[in-house]
Amino acid sequence: MGVPSVDPAAADKTLKPSRPAISLVLIALSTSSVFYASLWRESPAGAQPPIGAQEPVRNPRLAPQRLNGTQPDRNSVANTPTPITQSPTYVGKQICKECHAENHRLHALHGHAHTFRAADEPEVAEKFSGRTYTTPEGYGTYTYQAGKDGLLARIPEKFGDQPFQLQFALGSGHHGITLLSLVPDPKEGTVGIEHRASWYRNGDQLGATPGQLHTQPETLSELFGQKHVGAVMRKCVDCHVTTGTIENQGIVNLTPNVNCEKCHGPGSVHVQQARSMDRPPPFSVGRQDWNAEAEIQLCGDCHRLPAAISQAELREYPKPLTRFQPIGLLRSECYLESEGQLKCTTCHDPHTTFTAIEPQFYVDKCVECHRAEPPETASAPESGPRTPQMGPVKSHTVCPVSATTNCIECHMPSTTIDDYGTEFHDHWIRIHPKS
Repeated sequence: MGVPSVDPAAADKTLKPSRPAISLVLIALSTSSVFYASLWRESPAGAQPPIGAQEPVRNPRLAPQRLNGTQPDRNSVANTPTPITQSPTYVGKQICKECHAENHRLHALHGHAHTFRAADEPEVAEKFSGRTYTTPEGYGTYTYQAGKDGLLARIPEKFGDQPFQLQFALGSGHHGITLLSLVPDPKEGTVGIEHRASWYRNGDQLGATPGQLHTQPETLSELFGQKHVGAVMRKCVDCHVTTGTIENQGIVNLTPNVNCEKCHGPGSVHVQQARSMDRPPPFSVGRQDWNAEAEIQLCGDCHRLPAAISQAELREYPKPLTRFQPIGLLRSECYLESEGQLKCTTCHDPHTTFTAIEPQFYVDKCVECHRAEPPETASAPESGPRTPQMGPVKSHTVCPVSATTNCIECHMPSTTIDDYGTEFHDHWIRIHPKS
């Protein structure tokens, strides 16, 4: 049964638009110029007000926080740590570039560098504007228009020309882009509305947003998307930005995208030391006791861990679950028998997009362990000589079908998870049942 029409005139007055401006701060990573993005301006005479009480906004997009002071001459200072008088603060990836230019260049090509944008940015808006999408669940047919008022969605058969503001774009676009809006709510204060249509790269098409529940809408806004509240709403934003806090219907202290300091933490102390010492101490993600478990917990915080998945899904392991790589890896014999050695960075450089890596690289990683030579003659890993912490080289099963080729195609095949051709490699490494 389709979702019944909701009469805008009969909606709760709290859903009616009001006129005070709501502050929405967006931060540009590479410039200190001010960019004004209007989420809603005064409507011309006779025009319908927007759905969801989204008001006019003109917001400066500020440059990221930078360190004060000039860079000291490395040759004129002693190689001793500089006293730290305050807690570390965020410095921005442009500061990291001073010493880590190559990682900065690689990161710019990675999906992490494009995970959070304003929906009215041209490269996002053009994927929706001028198109229509009909929800199979009966919520309505969306039409999209991009212009001076941002990216707007409408359901003409229900609300005529009355628009709904689409604010943020989540996702790198390597697979797709999903839109999110923050709207007022009389009970929660602010709720997130995850739009029911997403853009998919495969076929350059609009389709149903994955993982949504098809529930009866309680507000007009929910005809346009699934409502998220509290921790779930905050997590939607947090996993796509380096810093940012939802306040009212905006995001303050926003550093968009997953940049260096999302994983490494605030870098001001490290920068201070690097500018005052010839050989500053290393600044890594983890501590000295960092291990595979800690790393998978870090990556899985956003790429999902079993605790975030229902018991039924974990038991049945449906195809859509393959997009959450840590869940598959953690149930793999390769991980369980690795004695804490196999982790995400065993195969993946977090600074380099996987599409830039030759497929043979991943096959070689498999063969490093699953080789025919006996343990006593096994060569050292690529990272250098074996250390006592690594323990002795253990015997591993050698594939009887192909010992040195086709490892990924057979044991980590690419799996189509939806009707739009989206594919992910299954990280549950195993002998797959024949189809």
